[in-house]
Amino acid sequence: MTKDKVLIGTSGWGYDEWVGPFYPRGLRKEDYLLYYSEIFYTNEINTTFYNIPPRSIVENWVNKTPDNFLFSAKIPQSVTHEHKLNVDLCLDDLDYFLRAMEPLIESKKLLSFLIQLPPYFKRDEHFDNLKQFINNWPGDHRKSDYFLVIEFRDKSWMNKEVFNYLEDNYLTYCAVIEPLLPPRMDVTNLALAYIRFHGFGKNIWFDYFFTEEEIKKWVQPMREVIQKSNKVGIYFNNHFSGYAAKNSLMLMKELGLKPRNSPEHVSILEIKKKSGALSKGQVGLDKFLK
Repeated sequence: MTKDKVLIGTSGWGYDEWVGPFYPRGLRKEDYLLYYSEIFYTNEINTTFYNIPPRSIVENWVNKTPDNFLFSAKIPQSVTHEHKLNVDLCLDDLDYFLRAMEPLIESKKLLSFLIQLPPYFKRDEHFDNLKQFINNWPGDHRKSDYFLVIEFRDKSWMNKEVFNYLEDNYLTYCAVIEPLLPPRMDVTNLALAYIRFHGFGKNIWFDYFFTEEEIKKWVQPMREVIQKSNKVGIYFNNHFSGYAAKNSLMLMKELGLKPRNSPEHVSILEIKKKSGALSKGQVGLDKFLK
């Protein structure tokens, strides 16, 4: 098992509440990604769901991260939730988004696009929407350097016909760890498996910390997924209080994977010389994981 095959990271990086629990105090917000990418090898871009960034911002993401850093990017909600994958309505937004993402594609730093379906999408009512959307994806996604990942939010999609469709069309099923869907670990695309940890918070799913015992529980089914797949992307979306970063490092440790650098070494060796904006306040990795 290698870092190139198993990519573990968080959904997003620009959280001010991570300062102290994860980011050093005094670190400039514009240096969050620089710091993050000196520890992890991947990130799932969450902000693209809410707004399509200017190309210059995407170029900045490319320039601030190491050559072997990979991103996954969420398709904008205007495409999935507002226009409901209706190809008569959403393709202009999709085209604008894909043009903005070109720096990631051209630099080969894009692992996948995550297509998160709305929770009100039902298989009987909206399966055709999904099929038509995939049929109208610009270019041939089977021959691209990135993958298309489908995340369902309703149980009606947990159906053999659906999973057969994903397999037949080179689409990756997104396994989810959350309250509403079963934690199925189906591998529908051998080239890439994809897993998202949302959490089980009482009021907000994502306000949840996975304990060491819970992480250990998921290691064995994940090993089975890893064995079946050429590459696996695993992202923690429980972003409150820096939980996602901590859980990502915990899972890496359980799977025998090492971060690019441990947090205290990044503080000393990397960020200070690159940005000159570091102040004290970061704990060592051993303390961080306790």
